[in-house]
Amino acid sequence: MMRHDRVAFAQHHPEINGGARDSARHAHQQSVVSGKFNGLTLSASISGNLVMLKKIVPAFAAIMIAAPALAADLPSRKEAPVYIAPVPMFSWTGFYIGADIGGGWSELNAKPYDVFGNNLGSFNTSSAGVVGGGRIGYNYQFNQFIIGVEGDFYGTGIGKTVYYPAIDSSVKTNQDWLASVNGVAGFAIDRTMLYVIGGVAWAGTSATWTPGATWAVNTPSYSVNHTYTGYDIGGGVQYAFTPNWIGRVEYRHYGFGSWNYPSNYLAQRTGATLNNNIFTVGASYKFGGPVAAPVVAKY
Repeated sequence: MMRHDRVAFAQHHPEINGGARDSARHAHQQSVVSGKFNGLTLSASISGNLVMLKKIVPAFAAIMIAAPALAADLPSRKEAPVYIAPVPMFSWTGFYIGADIGGGWSELNAKPYDVFGNNLGSFNTSSAGVVGGGRIGYNYQFNQFIIGVEGDFYGTGIGKTVYYPAIDSSVKTNQDWLASVNGVAGFAIDRTMLYVIGGVAWAGTSATWTPGATWAVNTPSYSVNHTYTGYDIGGGVQYAFTPNWIGRVEYRHYGFGSWNYPSNYLAQRTGATLNNNIFTVGASYKFGGPVAAPVVAKY
C-alpha cells in the first residue's frame, strides 16, 4: 500500500522526480571530474619525482667524485717525516800510494861446473833480512769485487857470508832490491778487502868470492852483479780505517830462474837459482772520498 502511494505521488509530482535525477547526474559528473583530477595529480606527482631524481643523482655522483679531493685538501694529522742523515758508503775505487816494512828470507842454490861440464858440488845459502819500500796502484770496485794494478819497489837487507872449507873460500851473497808489476783481484766486505796479487818480478843481486889463506898470495876477490827476472804471487788483507787511510798485511813468494855466472877461478860457470819469501805490513792513502748514500726519510 505504501509503495503504491509513493509511485502515485511521483506520477502526480514529476518535478520532484526530475530533481532527484538531476542530483544523481550531478553527483556522477563530480565523481568523474574528481577521478580525472586525482589521476592528473598522481601523474604530476610521479613526473615531478622523476625530475627531482634526475637532478639528485648527478649531484650525488659529483659529491662522491669530489670527496677524495676535498679530503686531500684537509690538513693531515700525521707528524712531519724525520730526516735521517745518509751514511756514506765506502768504495775501494781510486788511486793510492803507500809504504811497507817487513822481513824476508832468500834461498840461493849454486852449482859450479868445470870446463868439461862436470859438476863440482852444490852450495846452498839461506839468508834473511829487513825489507822496506813503497808502492802505487789503482783499484776499481764493482759490487763486492775489486780488480786493480800495482807496482812496487823494495830495498832489502837480505844477505849472508858463508865460508866453504872444501875450497878455502868465503862467498857473500846479497839481495839488494826487489821490484814487481802486479795484477790485483779482491773481494770486499764493507771496509775489509781480501785479495790475491801476482805478476812479473825482478831481483837485483850481488855475490863476492874471497879466497882463503891457502890460495896464492895476492889472489884477488871476484864479484859479480845480476838482475833476475821471474814471478811473484801472494795475498793479504786490507782494512780501511777512514775513507782515505788503509792498512794491510801481506805475504808474497818470488821465484827466479837459474842464471849462469861467468867463469872464475873456481869454475867455468856457476848455475844459481834464487827464491824469496817476504811478509810486510803497510799503510796507504787512497785519493777520493766515499760514495754518497741515498737520502732516507723515516715516517
